[in-house]
Amino acid sequence: MSNFLDELRDGLKRCDVCESRLLVAVSGGADSVALLQGLGDLSSEFSLDLFVAHLNHHLRGKESDADANWVSELAASLKLPCEIGEIPEGILVADASGMEEHARQLRYGFLEISATRFGCEAIALAHTANDQAETVLHHLFRGTGIAGLSGIPPVRSTASGHRLVRPMLAVNRAHVEEFLHQRGQAFRTDHSNADTAMTRNKLRHVILPLLREQINPQIDAALCRLAEQSTDIDEVLHHAASQLLARCLMDRQPDSCHIDVSFLADQPRHLIRETFCELWQKQHWSRQAMGFAHWNRLAEMLITRKSVDFPNGIEARFHSDRLLVLRRV
Repeated sequence: MSNFLDELRDGLKRCDVCESRLLVAVSGGADSVALLQGLGDLSSEFSLDLFVAHLNHHLRGKESDADANWVSELAASLKLPCEIGEIPEGILVADASGMEEHARQLRYGFLEISATRFGCEAIALAHTANDQAETVLHHLFRGTGIAGLSGIPPVRSTASGHRLVRPMLAVNRAHVEEFLHQRGQAFRTDHSNADTAMTRNKLRHVILPLLREQINPQIDAALCRLAEQSTDIDEVLHHAASQLLARCLMDRQPDSCHIDVSFLADQPRHLIRETFCELWQKQHWSRQAMGFAHWNRLAEMLITRKSVDFPNGIEARFHSDRLLVLRRV
């Protein structure tokens, strides 16, 4: 018998999902259908009121419409309220640069609106351990730090105050398929997921199978452990950097601040870098164009005391015994 429900039960406990109204994002694929069915089985145990949401991206013509209809019928068969959203045709172009990220932003926006409409505190997403392994590997290949190695967070709060929860993040996709097979539960197949021109699909269908075959059969579990350990390290580093910034930050204004560098003396370079990352976030300055070399240069300034310019009109220079960081507007 599948141990999927036991794993999902553990995931709900880790995500602290209990006695709440929960919006379930259902694409119609195996993962999200298993999540919906599993949550239905456990809803009484965890005192959950379930609601369903599906966004039709209109990227695959009639197939996309069929997915939306299928999810609507599934929700009706389970007697669950369902919200079907649509992105107007032409908004997303399948082969356009940045399409995946644009689609993701629209999808999350729709889910937050739907959660508000249904009065849900949390939104359940069906990411699995396989998704986690793919994400960590993707970040690693692109060049990432500790935060990127943390992969997909099991719980995240949105700007609107909803909680995004991923109770299947420790569940292997094979257990998902076994669970559905045992129940005789059908699901939809998105044939575009086989297109290896997309980076995520290439990782799933080419790179990871090669790594399992020739390097480590347990590579997925290894990557998931790395994500968990990186999350722990990142949390410790974030806490230490926040405390250090609180001690050294002076005269803070929206576009400028002074840093008392005496508090940074003899601190490890990685902690100094993280402290400046915290400063950028606190000031609501974009970090997108800031690379590893930029953060390193900030740490080096404590020794060289030379003025340095950074992306987005930000500059840093010493003013007496303090470091002045300001944004030219």
